[in-house]
Amino acid sequence: MSEENPHHDRDQALHLDPDMRSMPREVRNILQPVRMEGDSSFQFRCHSQIDCFNTCCSNIEIMLTPYDILRLRKRLQISAEAFLYEYATPYTLTKGQLPVPLVRLDPETGKCPFNTPEGCSVYEDRPVTCRYYPIGLALMHKQNSKGNEAFYYLIKESFCHGHQENQNWTIDSWREDQGSDGYDERNQGWMDLILKRRSAGDEVNTSLQLSEFFYMASTNPDEFRRFVFESSFLKRFDLSEETIERLRTDDEAVLEFAFDWLKTILFGDRKVALKPDACKKTTP
Repeated sequence: MSEENPHHDRDQALHLDPDMRSMPREVRNILQPVRMEGDSSFQFRCHSQIDCFNTCCSNIEIMLTPYDILRLRKRLQISAEAFLYEYATPYTLTKGQLPVPLVRLDPETGKCPFNTPEGCSVYEDRPVTCRYYPIGLALMHKQNSKGNEAFYYLIKESFCHGHQENQNWTIDSWREDQGSDGYDERNQGWMDLILKRRSAGDEVNTSLQLSEFFYMASTNPDEFRRFVFESSFLKRFDLSEETIERLRTDDEAVLEFAFDWLKTILFGDRKVALKPDACKKTTP
């Protein structure tokens, strides 16, 4: 094994886009050090005859977004509780200290539980992380900014030979082909909250209770629905009848509302209004 060259690593880091320089070296080493936009091009193709097929489905952290879980549990026809017990494990983000679910890999093989010799058994409903690969999405929220900034980067792992296949894409055409656009739109509230919490740093305190609410909203709309309808929630917050009816039946509406409510609690965004006499309520 050759010795590491700290000067080479330093020089490599200096050539990275400034927003990538803070990434750990083991992450930087598999990234093309170029910030990519929607019209940026790359070469890639994955198929069952390639010699590295299925390799990328092992020993990897696959974060599950709220919409990922919604799609997967409906495909598997199981409850959110059953899905979380069987297929997910909680992980706390280093920046922001918010809990998120990861796919629970097989402890013996390190493989994704949905991986088979023929490929992904839930391919049509696979997580958005898998849909993006070999593209990475970087999202940033800067303080005093109204929106988020996004850019892309190419992931080139040594085992992956898909980059040698003769098929060209732009970022936009790849995302359209893989169906990631709809996922991004539906996960927007969740991503906004994570980014705002990360950018706020120590200025915002995430209590254990709020962390638990965040995880509940991220993973289990049925449980959050029970919280809304079986607690004093509707006595304290001013919801329209239309919103209330949507929350009764529409899981996507529950997800969207839950993150608006959390933004209100954490950042005072006033996405969900209190009733005028809410502070006088004493019944839990």
